[in-house]
Amino acid sequence: MLRRITRNKQVTIPKEFMEQLRLREGDYVDLDCEGNAIRLRAVVIQDFNHADYEKLAAKLDTLKKEQGMHFKDSNSARKHLKSLMD
Repeated sequence: MLRRITRNKQVTIPKEFMEQLRLREGDYVDLDCEGNAIRLRAVVIQDFNHADYEKLAAKLDTLKKEQGMHFKDSNSARKHLKSLMD
């Protein structure tokens, strides 16, 4: 489906794509650039409570001390952080 980029460098996502991905205004998407293509994926962001934030902060302090941690994409990093919180 052909779309024009606006002067603000924006592209409108067609309604049928929004419905297929169950996206609504205000939702988040993850963008990746692969060669000459841009991939857009729906992302679900879960709310954390205060205890979750404290747990995550403690784990992040531990990670700061580790050297050379690299992840191929944001999903891999999220999975690693989630495994540390369990």
